[in-house]
Amino acid sequence: MLPLVKPHIAAMSAYSPPWSNLDRKQYLRLDLNENTQAPPECVNIALKNLIDDQHLQMYPDYSSFLPKLCQYVGVEAKQLIITNGSDQAIEIILRAYLAAGDAMLIAQPEFPIFTQVAKVIGADVQTVAYNSDMSFPFEQFLQSVQTNTKLIILINPNNPTGTALKLDQIETILAENPNLPVVVDEAYFEFTGVTCKALLEQYNNLIIIRTFSKAFAMAGLRLGYMFAHADIISQFYKIRAPFDVNSCALAAAEAQLENPAGWKQYVNEVMTESKPLLEKFLKPHKIDYHTGAANFMLVKPKNRDESVNYLKQQGILVRPMIAQGIEDTFRVSIGTIKDTERFISVFKNL
Repeated sequence: MLPLVKPHIAAMSAYSPPWSNLDRKQYLRLDLNENTQAPPECVNIALKNLIDDQHLQMYPDYSSFLPKLCQYVGVEAKQLIITNGSDQAIEIILRAYLAAGDAMLIAQPEFPIFTQVAKVIGADVQTVAYNSDMSFPFEQFLQSVQTNTKLIILINPNNPTGTALKLDQIETILAENPNLPVVVDEAYFEFTGVTCKALLEQYNNLIIIRTFSKAFAMAGLRLGYMFAHADIISQFYKIRAPFDVNSCALAAAEAQLENPAGWKQYVNEVMTESKPLLEKFLKPHKIDYHTGAANFMLVKPKNRDESVNYLKQQGILVRPMIAQGIEDTFRVSIGTIKDTERFISVFKNL
């Protein structure tokens, strides 16, 4: 007889990305909000040098990378911790603040890792639905904080809706809940240029998460980070193991920070050329969509499943949504002009 896991874990379903058994390299991948381009040559050189110098047998050393990341973010080293992807940052935060029976407040639909980790801990998940126009339910959210709420999650902009929060909304939530940690996930910061970092000076309960998976084209290397008041970060170091972030991720990220022209050019092309081009196509064809603030949008065709399957047959992957309120949509990532033109040329045949 197999040993039994905890009952609440046995009752859960595993998070399984779509196309998990598919060779995605054979497709134009517009399904997971990845950068559609490979990292620049400087990353390849950094990784090759790391291997040639025979450093892979050594535990990672963060001393060279951390000062550069602190300079990029604009915080002191004691305010920042790097993690194995932003998923680990989420896990660290939830493990630090939630126990069985505690509650986490989040608006839905949301990035599902927050809920998955909360359920593993045995915590309750208090939810507020986004409005029908995908705007953030600010007043309802404020009123939903309960006595057992121990953690507040804000995703700005939200994935999958793309909804952007106003900075004064974030500040109000911080101010009205001074004894609760408030997490702001800024995974798409490089695409929006909007951050609540300035609020750190006044609000000690603010924690900000970011990632190298999106604009920096490093989803496969798993590197994230978070920054907050130094006393909060010192507690997080008790949870993260000392060598959780691998040397390859550090070398690649350091090269990206030292050579920003490549990823900045990609971001500019996505947000100022590709995204407007897709909107220009969808409007006259009377296809409903929610543009959002980041490098993706929700599209609501007349027949969602037919559209997703047709695009797949033509070599393009998009992400069908299953969350309540958006189950008739798919999320499409925005890539280069070339990527967008290919998507349009295929999608218009429907």
